[in-house]
Amino acid sequence: MPKHFRQDWTPRQDSRRSLVRSSQSRKAFLALSVGALLALGVGVAMTQAPGATATAPQADNTPDAPDASSSQDTQDATAAQDASDDPRAAGLTVDPDAQTDWNFKNNGESIVYLTFDDGPSANTQRVLDILDQCGAKATFFVVGHDPDHYGMIKKAYDDGNTIGLHSYTHDYAKVYSSEDAFFDDLDQIAQVVKDQIGYVPYLVRFPGGSSNTVSEKYCSGIMDVLVNDVQERGYQYYDWNASSGDGAVCTTDQVIENSCAYDDYPNIILLCHDAATKDTTVEALPKIIEHYQALGYRFEAIDRSTMVPHHKVAN
Repeated sequence: MPKHFRQDWTPRQDSRRSLVRSSQSRKAFLALSVGALLALGVGVAMTQAPGATATAPQADNTPDAPDASSSQDTQDATAAQDASDDPRAAGLTVDPDAQTDWNFKNNGESIVYLTFDDGPSANTQRVLDILDQCGAKATFFVVGHDPDHYGMIKKAYDDGNTIGLHSYTHDYAKVYSSEDAFFDDLDQIAQVVKDQIGYVPYLVRFPGGSSNTVSEKYCSGIMDVLVNDVQERGYQYYDWNASSGDGAVCTTDQVIENSCAYDDYPNIILLCHDAATKDTTVEALPKIIEHYQALGYRFEAIDRSTMVPHHKVAN
C-alpha cells in the first residue's frame, strides 16, 4: 500500500536492517551472558574467602528513558479507537481498495452542498452556529494555517458536517512544484485532520480547483497527473458548479446575489470560504440558506453518493 494510505502512519521497516539488528542482538546477548557468569564466579569466590562480607545488591532506581514513539503510538491508538466507534468513518475514510460507483451527474434531487475552503478560522464557530440554527449541513475543506483553531475541525465533524482536505500550506509555489511536493503537503493536512477526527477522509479539493492555470508557472502539466493520482490512491477530488464569489472582495449583498443565482440546478455544490477575513460570507449565509430552503432544497454534507463535479483540466 502506498505510504499516503497507511492508516497507522508508521514507516515501513527494512528487512535487511532487521536481520542485522537481530544478529547484533544475539552477539550482545552472548557476551553479556558470559560476563554475567564470570562476575557470578568471582562473587562466589569472594564470599567464600576468610573475612569476606557479603554485600546486598543495590536496587537500580534510575527511571527508564522515555520511549520517543510511545506518545504518538498512544495518540494513534486512541484515534483508531475513536474511528472504529464512528459509523461515519467507514464511508468517509480514504481507501484505495474501495469500489465506489461515483456519480458524475446530478441525481435530480434539490440539494445544496455548501462547501467552505480555507478554514478552520475565527469564523468557523459562527458558521456552525448558523448551520445549526437553519438545520443545514456542510463540507469543510480545511488548511493548516491556524493551529489555534484546529479544534474546530472536530467540532464541525461532531456537528454532522463532512471534513475534506484542501492543503496544509495553500502555497501554490510549494504545492504545485512537483507531484511529491503535492502529496507531502497533502500528508501534512491529512495528519492534522486525523488528529482531530481519528481518520483521514477521502475528500480532496485542489487549491484553485482542478482547472487552475497558476500551477503551470511551477510545473507544466502537473494537474493532468494529479487528477489521476489522487483517485488511484483512494481519494476523490471535488470542484464546484456554483460560486459565492467570495474568493474576491465582495459585500454581503454581492455574496447573497452570487450564491442565489442557481435556482435551476438540481444539485448545487456551492464554493464559499471560511477564512477569518470572510465576514461577509458569514453575514450572507442565513439569507442563502433561507432562499434555497424556500424553494424546497435541503442542505447536506458531501459523501460518496454525492454528485462529483470535475472541471476541465487546463494544465
